[in-house]
This record gives sequence, C-alpha cells and structure tokens, in this order.
Amino acid sequence: MIAEAQLHPDPDAAVQRELGHVFTELQPLCHGRLASVYLARDVKSRARVALKTILRVRFLAPGNAARFRRQAVAAARLDHPHIVSVHRHGVSPSFLWYSMDYCSGGAVGTGQPLTVIECIRAVQHIASALDFAHRGGTVHADLRPLNVLLDESGAIRVSDFGILRALGGVAALETVQCPPGALDYIAPEQLVKDGMAGPPADQYALGALAYEYLAGRPVFGATSAEDLAARRRAGPPPDLTALRPDVPSRLAEAVRRALSDAPGDRFASVAELAAAVTGPAVPIVLWPEEATPDEDADDDLLPPPFVPRPRRRLWRIMGVAFALLVVAAGSLWFALSTASPPLSDGGVVSPVPVSTPEPPSLDVERAPPTAVDPVADPPVQRPADPRTAPPPWPPARVVVSSVPWAELYVDGRLVGNTPVVDLRLPAGQHRLRLQRVGFRPHEEVVNLAPGQTLRVTAIVLQQETAP
Repeated sequence: MIAEAQLHPDPDAAVQRELGHVFTELQPLCHGRLASVYLARDVKSRARVALKTILRVRFLAPGNAARFRRQAVAAARLDHPHIVSVHRHGVSPSFLWYSMDYCSGGAVGTGQPLTVIECIRAVQHIASALDFAHRGGTVHADLRPLNVLLDESGAIRVSDFGILRALGGVAALETVQCPPGALDYIAPEQLVKDGMAGPPADQYALGALAYEYLAGRPVFGATSAEDLAARRRAGPPPDLTALRPDVPSRLAEAVRRALSDAPGDRFASVAELAAAVTGPAVPIVLWPEEATPDEDADDDLLPPPFVPRPRRRLWRIMGVAFALLVVAAGSLWFALSTASPPLSDGGVVSPVPVSTPEPPSLDVERAPPTAVDPVADPPVQRPADPRTAPPPWPPARVVVSSVPWAELYVDGRLVGNTPVVDLRLPAGQHRLRLQRVGFRPHEEVVNLAPGQTLRVTAIVLQQETAP
C-alpha cells in the first residue's frame, strides 16, 4: 500500500486544494488515525460546520465509496436533538468527507470521571439518540467517547452514525495502531467474521461508555482485537461499586448487564437501559411521529393537547354550566336591546327627529370634524381576503429532558414524560413544570420567539429529604 506521507505530505494543503471551493476558513481541529476534523464555513449556506475527512488510501476496497455515500444519506435523515446533524457529503480524489454541526464543547467526559448525576444524564441523552435511530433502522456501530459531543447549549449529541460500518467495520480499525481502550466499545458479536452490528451492539458500547464515565478508565484497555478477546475470557471488568462507593447498586447493575457477552442477556433496548439507570419504571416518551392530531387542525398553532385529570371533572362540569348561563344571559340582553321601538297610535313607527345641519358658506374655512355623527351609518367593514392575509407566526419548538425522567406540564397541561422531543408551542410566554414522586418539582418560565428552537436539557431534579 502506498504510504500516506508519499501521497499527502501535507494533508491540510490537500484538503484546501480539493475542497476549498466547497468550504472556506478551514482550520484544523484534530488529526486522528482514521480521520481529520476541520472547522470550516460552508460556501453555500454560510454556516459554520465541522468538516470530517477520511483518507481514501486506507479504504480502497471496491464499493467502499458507494457504501459511504449511502450511509451519509441515512445519517443526514436523522433529525433528533441529541444527534449531530449531517449537512453535506462527498468523495474527492483523496478523501471521503462530510460536514456536520459544529459542537464547540468537545467530547464528553475527557480527562476526569463524571459524577453520578452527570453520568445518568449522559446515558439518558445518548440512549434517546440511539433509540430514535434504531427505530428508523440505523445502527451506530462505532459509539466511542470521541463521538459523544457537547454543543454550545450544553446538550449531549452523538455523531458519526454508521460511518465506520460503511468503511468495513472492525477491519477498518485494524488498519491502524489503536491506542489502549479504543476497541473496548466493540461488542463481542462484532469481532466474529462478517459479524453484523445491531442495536444490542450499540447498547454494549453505551454500557462501556457509562463504565468509563464513572471509573475514569476504559473497561479493559485492550490494544487489539485479539487482546480484547483474551481479556474478556479472563473475566468481567471490576465492579463499579468497588471502584466508586458513591455509585448506586442499581446503576452498577444496569451497566454490568449492558456489558453482557451474549446479546440476549442485555436489555431489550437502549430505552430500557436508560430506564434501569434512572429509575424502576419505564418512562413514556412522546415522539412527534407517534402523535395523531386532527387532519383539519393546524398543528403549528395548537398548544399541547390537554390531558384531563379525574379529580378536576367536577370543576369542568361547573365551568360548562357557568358558560351556558353566560350565553343565555347574553342572548336575553341582546334581544331586549334590539327590540323594535313602540308604535304610535296609528300603528306607524314613530320617526326619530333628525336635524339637518346648514351647509357652510363658501367664504368660511371648513374646520375638520371633531366627532362622529351618531346617526350616520357606520362604514362597511369588508372581511380580509384570505389569499392576501399575512401568514400566521411559525410556532416555536421546545425540547425538554431531565434527570431523572419526570412528567412535563406546559401551562398546566400534561404533555408527557421527559424526554419530550420537538414540542411545538405558540410564540409567547409559557410555564414549564416537571414533577415526579419523591422529587421536588422544577418550574420555570420561558419566553419563545416565532420559529425559535429552545433546548431545556440541563434539569436535575432534587430528591426530597425525609422529614
């Protein structure tokens, strides 16, 4: 194989030469063994993006470029608040490349262990992204710390869905010398020849991530596929509670189960893993595609559906009765106020005397009218033509998540359990309230602008203390 240094003595110059017409302001962020990342500005959209380039010299097998294109298209379709969006992709003479959202916060958990609450929050956000992709038929197959990023708002987002799989899977990693622990996120079934990664493999990788977030070190620290298989045969990794006494047994047991060698011994889904980490009950997640609104209604302008509560039924009945009483009283008043005037003795309606003002003389300057004639007919108000009426304001989109999951109320109406994704609300002020038994409620007021996307993802509920 041709040496990379001979093909590209200066990879940055090659990127500028081959992709300079697509991206400007190219700034190298990092150079890895498989890919390089640049901060760039898209010439077409003028957006600031992260550009990832992969040297084609490593992946010259027939069909790799076509598989890469297909996987990039599939990744671009993943629209989720905890997934890094892919914008453009392509193949140049020297690179496979794609651009995505730039996450300025870097990778999660690099340098030091996370607190228990931080780890639970990370597992919840990552599991939400993986579960969304799995239900759409996409598997990540390469979840590792460098693919879990923080954006400018502090939200955790997952990148690089399926890219390594398109390049040949684990075999692609074996083309380079991996640092210790780089293969610890690969599930045992992926090491089998022609092993296909499915959703259970992503769950294994999430368990390995959670272990590293808490322990501050990789699960095994393997340097090759053979070394990883040997370490697994030697026994399970050390128990988390022995390394971190502050780790709850529930959390340690959930991580241990996710790291099971057999896929059938793991949780049924990453959503169940997240539920086991955050609490004993499985949360109900409200997803946009599961909603069944009225087809004739304008979803963009409607508030969240109201979920009635049984103990408020009496109040609702009283409210309806009061409304009917108000309508009846208004009808009676209207009938009395618009009754015909009394008839004269001859059966003819008595005319209302109206004085006709004298026309002003021609040599007197007319004064502007100071009052409206009470007898004159009001001007005719024509209804606005709906074809020329201005369009309604676009709704705002809100994403809310919490640790642990909780019930979300918006303006007193129950929306669902967090995480709530792509909640559309009219512009204006709204009150958010999160509550869960055993935890103190969290409440805050948000002001939404038309078309705004607001992520409220840093809520940590405090457990109520016993009296």
